[in-house]
Amino acid sequence: MAPVVYLVRDLVFVSKIREAAARLGLEVERAADASGLHAAAREAKLVIVDLRLPEALEALRRLAADPLTARVRAVGFVDHEQVEAMAARGCGTVLAKGRFASELPALLAACRS
Repeated sequence: MAPVVYLVRDLVFVSKIREAAARLGLEVERAADASGLHAAAREAKLVIVDLRLPEALEALRRLAADPLTARVRAVGFVDHEQVEAMAARGCGTVLAKGRFASELPALLAACRS
């Protein structure tokens, strides 16, 4: 299993995640839906969720409810005007899309250790 699992459909961000991971020699896995994310997260160190997706909050609830996945760091990204509202909804770290893109290499690098 990959140390980083992501639930993202926006191809711009999928590319950013894959490219940043490749530069670090890090394996990443794309989940198709909330249940796929939950299953893959059991072995992950980091979960990335596009909080704009309709199933994003369900995915985070599943992770938090399972002792095997509750320990996994969850980072979500959303449009900048929604950061505060989403931060109160169960995601460990919520970043605006631009900030997420700029911090992505450091987030992924932390998974190598």
